[in-house]
Amino acid sequence: MHEQVAAAALEGAAANVWLVPLLPFLAFLIISFLTRPWGRVSAAVSILALTGSLGVSAQVFWQRFTQDAPPMQVAVPWITLAPDHPLGTIELGLLVDNLSAMMLLMVCFVGLCIQIYSTAYIQTEIAHFPTQGSASMSRFFGWMSLFTFSMLGLVLSHNLLEIYIFWELVGLCSYLLIGFWYFKHSAAEAGKKAFVVTRFGDLGFLMGILMLGVALKGFDFLGLSQKFTQGIPEGLTAGFVALAAVLIFCGAIGKSAQFPLHVWLPDAMEGPTPVSALIHAATMVAAGVYLVARLFPVFHPAGHAGEAALLVAWIGGITAFLAATIAVVQNDIKRVLAYSTISQLGFMMAGLGVGAYTAGSFHLITHAFFKSLLFLGSGAVIVACHSNDLWRMGGLRRHMPFTWFAFLMGCLALAGVPPLAGFWSKDEILGYVYAAPGGMALFLVLTFSAFLTAFYVTRMYFLAFEGPYRGAEKAPADLAGPVPPLSLPAPFPTSQALDVAPEWTEEMATSSQEDLPAACRGAGMEHVPHGLHAPKEVSPWMWGPLLVLALFAVFLGFAGVPTGVGLGLPNFFEGFIHLSGEGHPHEFHWTPMLLSVVVALAGIALGAGLFAGNPERGERRLRSGLRLVWPFLQQKWYLDHLWARALAGTMYAGALTMAWIEANLVDRAVFGLAGSVRSWGDWLRSEHTGKVQHYALMLLLALVLLAVGIGMVEPGFFTSRQFVINLLEGGR
Repeated sequence: MHEQVAAAALEGAAANVWLVPLLPFLAFLIISFLTRPWGRVSAAVSILALTGSLGVSAQVFWQRFTQDAPPMQVAVPWITLAPDHPLGTIELGLLVDNLSAMMLLMVCFVGLCIQIYSTAYIQTEIAHFPTQGSASMSRFFGWMSLFTFSMLGLVLSHNLLEIYIFWELVGLCSYLLIGFWYFKHSAAEAGKKAFVVTRFGDLGFLMGILMLGVALKGFDFLGLSQKFTQGIPEGLTAGFVALAAVLIFCGAIGKSAQFPLHVWLPDAMEGPTPVSALIHAATMVAAGVYLVARLFPVFHPAGHAGEAALLVAWIGGITAFLAATIAVVQNDIKRVLAYSTISQLGFMMAGLGVGAYTAGSFHLITHAFFKSLLFLGSGAVIVACHSNDLWRMGGLRRHMPFTWFAFLMGCLALAGVPPLAGFWSKDEILGYVYAAPGGMALFLVLTFSAFLTAFYVTRMYFLAFEGPYRGAEKAPADLAGPVPPLSLPAPFPTSQALDVAPEWTEEMATSSQEDLPAACRGAGMEHVPHGLHAPKEVSPWMWGPLLVLALFAVFLGFAGVPTGVGLGLPNFFEGFIHLSGEGHPHEFHWTPMLLSVVVALAGIALGAGLFAGNPERGERRLRSGLRLVWPFLQQKWYLDHLWARALAGTMYAGALTMAWIEANLVDRAVFGLAGSVRSWGDWLRSEHTGKVQHYALMLLLALVLLAVGIGMVEPGFFTSRQFVINLLEGGR
C-alpha cells in the first residue's frame, strides 16, 4: 500500500461530517419513493435535510477555524488488487481540511438559500404548464437534493478516483436539471449539450488520474500533495507531470466552462433559474476550480509554477476576456449572467495558475454568494415581467424595491466596486498576476476584462431597473429579441452541419395553442406580456433569500482584506485557507488596486453614459461604434459553429463512414451468407422426394464419400490387417 500522509482521525465535530452528504441523499430517496405525489412535502424534506447538513458543516468549519489541527481523514478499503500489485488497496474515505470545510459551508448555505427561494419560484413556473403538477415539484427538489449530495461528496472525497465518481454524478444531475422542462426541445437539447461537451474534458481527466495515480502508486490527495512539496517526485520527469496535470485540468475545463469547452454553459439557462443559480454559483462550475485548488501542489511543485500551471493561467485569462466581450451584446438577462460566470471562472483559474491559491479560492467563495444573488434576482425579475429580455423590462426599481436593492448589491460586487466582496477577491487576483514574473501581459488581459465586466453589468442594470417600464409593447423591435437575431444568418446552419431538423421551441409558440404539441400546450403562457401594467414585487420567499445573500455580497470581502491596505483588519481568509508551499510570496501593491478601482469606475461611467438617459440611443451608438465587431460578438466568436463544423467533419463523418461500411460490407456479407445457406437448404429440400430407391442411392453415395474421405486422411486404413479382422468379426 502507498505511503500515507500523517493525518489525524476524524474527531470532534468532524466525526459527524459523513452526515453532510448523507442527509441530502436520504432526502432524494424519500422524495423519490415516498413523497413524490406531494410537492410541498418534498420541498420541506429537501430543505430540512439541507438545513441539517448546514448545521453539521458550520460545526466542522468552527472546529477548523478555532483549532490549528492537521487535516483529518478516514478511509476504508474499496478495491483490493493483486497481492503483488503496486497500488495494493484502493480506498474510499472522507477528507476534512480547511479547504473542504470552507467549501462545505458555502455549498450548504448557498444551496439552502436557493432551495428556500425555489419553493415559491417553482410553484409559479409549474402553474404555466398544464401538463405539470405537484409531482413535478417533487421531481425538482429530488434532483436538487441529489445534485447537492453529489457536490458535497465531491468536496469530501479522499482521493482522485473517488472524486471522479462524484464528478460524473454532478454531470448527470446537471443534465437532469438543465433539461427539467423535458417537453421543451430547447431545454432537452441544452441538457444533452452540457452532458456531451463535458465528456470531452472528463475523458482527459480520467487519463490524467490514471497516469498520475499509477506512477505515484496512490490516488489520495494528502499523499499526492506530500510527494510534490519538495518538487518533482523521484522517478518522474517534469514533462510527465505536466502532461498528467494538463489532462486533469481538461476535466476542469469542461466542468468550469473554460475555453474552448465553455459553449455548454450559456445554453444551460434553459433550466429553471434556481438550477442556474446552483450550477453557476455553488456546485458544478465550482467543481473545476476546487479540483485545481485541491491539486495545487501538482500544478506548483515546491511552490513554483510548472508548465501546466502556466497553461491554466492563460486559459483562464483567455476565457475571462472572451466571455466578457460576448456578455456585452446579450439581451437575455440570464445569458448576461452566464457569460459573466464564465468570465469570473477565468479569473479564478488565472489566479490559481500564477500561484494565487488564497486569492483564487477567495474569489470562488465570494463569487458563489454574489452570483447566486444575481441569478436568483434575475429569476424574480423574470417571474414579475414574464420575459428574459432586458428590453422588455425597465423601471423595476420602483416596482420591486427589495429585489432592486439586492440585485444592485450583486451588480456592484460583480463590477468590483470597493468595498464589496467582489472587489477584494478580484483585486487580490490582479495583485498576484501583477507581481508574478512575466505576468504583465496576463494582467492587462484581466484588467481589460474587469473593465468590460463593469460595463456590461451597468448596461444590464439600467436596462432592467431604471427608466420607464417598457414591456412587450414598448420594446424596440430592432434591439430586442434573441442574440444573434434571426436577421443575422450564421456562416452555415448548425442544424444542417449536424443533420438535425429543428423541432418545437418556446420561441415558436404562438397565440394559437392548437399549433403546439399536446405536451407543450400552455407553454407560451410563461411569457404572457403584461401590457402596460407594471410588474409587482415577488413573494417574500423569493426576495428574503436575496437580502440574506446581499449581506454577504457586501460584507464577506472584509474577511480577506489584503495585509497592507491599512484598514487594521487581519486577513482572516488567508490565515484560514493558507496552503503550505503556496506559490510565490505576494507583497501588497497599491498600483493594481488603484487601477482596479479606476477600471471598474470607468466601466460603470461608460455604461451609465450610454444607458442611463436614453438606452435605445445608447445601444445604437454602441453598435455603431463596434460596427463589424458587433455581429462577431453576437455570433459568440463563431465558436459554436466551429464546434458544429468540427463535429460534422469528424464524429458525423465517421458515423457516415461506418454506416456505409455496415450497409455495403457487413450487411452484404451477412445477407450473402444467409442467401447461401438458404440456397443449400432449397437444394437439400428438393432431394427429399419420398422414394426409397432415391434414399438408398443417397446412402450409398454418402458411404462412398465417407470412405474416400477416410482414405484421404489415413490411406492405409482400409488395407490394414486390423480392419480386415474387425470386418470379419462384425460379419459373424
